[in-house]
Amino acid sequence: MTDVVFIGPSLPADEVGRLLPDAVVLPPVAHGDLLRLDVAPGDRVLVVDGFFLQHPPVRHREILDLLDRGVTVAGAASMGALRAAELWPFGMRGVGEVFQLYRDRVVTGDDEVAVVHGPAEEGHRALSVPLVNIRVALRRAVAAGVLSDTEAVLLLNIGRDLPFRRRSYRALERSAPPEARDVVDRFLAWHRRDPGDAKGADARLLLSMAADNAPELCPAHPGDQPIDNLHTRFLDSWRSRFAGESVGGHWTSDREAAAVLMLLHPESPTWHRRGVLAGLAEVDSTDPAVEERASEVARRRGLTGAPASGWDWLTDREQDLDDREAVLRVLVRAFGTTPYRSLALWMVAAPLRTPALLTAARQVAATAASLNETLVPRTTGRRRPGGRLHFRTEIVDACFARLWGCPVDELEAAAWDRGFVDLAAFRYAAEPLVAYVKAFGSPRLPTVGTRAQEGTLAGPAARVG
Repeated sequence: MTDVVFIGPSLPADEVGRLLPDAVVLPPVAHGDLLRLDVAPGDRVLVVDGFFLQHPPVRHREILDLLDRGVTVAGAASMGALRAAELWPFGMRGVGEVFQLYRDRVVTGDDEVAVVHGPAEEGHRALSVPLVNIRVALRRAVAAGVLSDTEAVLLLNIGRDLPFRRRSYRALERSAPPEARDVVDRFLAWHRRDPGDAKGADARLLLSMAADNAPELCPAHPGDQPIDNLHTRFLDSWRSRFAGESVGGHWTSDREAAAVLMLLHPESPTWHRRGVLAGLAEVDSTDPAVEERASEVARRRGLTGAPASGWDWLTDREQDLDDREAVLRVLVRAFGTTPYRSLALWMVAAPLRTPALLTAARQVAATAASLNETLVPRTTGRRRPGGRLHFRTEIVDACFARLWGCPVDELEAAAWDRGFVDLAAFRYAAEPLVAYVKAFGSPRLPTVGTRAQEGTLAGPAARVG
């Protein structure tokens, strides 16, 4: 069993190792991080901290995906408490006082657990105090007879009015109006004698329960609601974007591997065509008669010639094609294209998704990324925000028109024949590979039907790093 802990300012990493030895400790969770995990049924993912502003937060569907796969997901203290309070009916486990406050709707604002913290190099050290810590301290002060309920509400409202970046016990003291000065002084004098950290305490509780294999963290309860309608276009797109493997120090996503196979494998148009026609004819793509069967289906449905609207899918040079071939090309281009942002490995023709080809495609993607990082911006290329190299559209088009051996004005048709819905989708996928193609030409990818060694690729694609 593997334990993965996402934690940041709530507890230092070395304390995680003391409470839950052998755990894999990762920084605060962000959107996509759960999709990168190599976990299996029986493993546990413990979420304590997560990003709010610097990066998109972890999505609910990412957690539900793990739960659906039999992975235990539990949360406490911060982002973990938030998501557990929202997803506990579906099997995410939550522990601690902060989780209970959110689950019972005593607290509803996610700003109450937000803090300002330092960079990873400093262990995400907290630089502000979360309002939920102040809230819990006020509740303890009421229980100890230090404050009345009315006084606690007064101080809580003062803290709530502060931006989360400025919240601290000192800011609470400075922001109190004159009539509340005595109340603040009394509370802070007590708090200094008996300080508490609600988020830290909850994080320790979660880790201790995991170390003890507490039954509250079991993967399934009889009352859990079923997870329905989980696999949507959004989840598939996220998984394609974030899931993948590290090659030579570069993370290569499934989407990047798919782009390499669709754009650079010489058999891509052939197998894409066969796959689309096989789907329409409801036969296997390896059927030798797949085109005849697809033609028969087209005839039965009245497509005996390219329909009037279908000519938009044909280039000027293709207008004189015989009816059978014209119909087949229109069918492939009309039913077999997808936007780049929806690109996923399952959209690549099945014969091109062998382990050897996927390994080779990831190596090409990693080499391309490494090359892009070394290039100095020139008049033909510049950096987008985030470091992605940007080439002008005419450079991208000319590069791939030359690679594919087609006129530039027929490039869109060539992109359709590889599964891209338009030139914009093609360019977005192709742009990261332009420098690679200009430097090395077409990579020597294993051909379908040939025996290629797993994990090896001769030529420039093997130069990673």
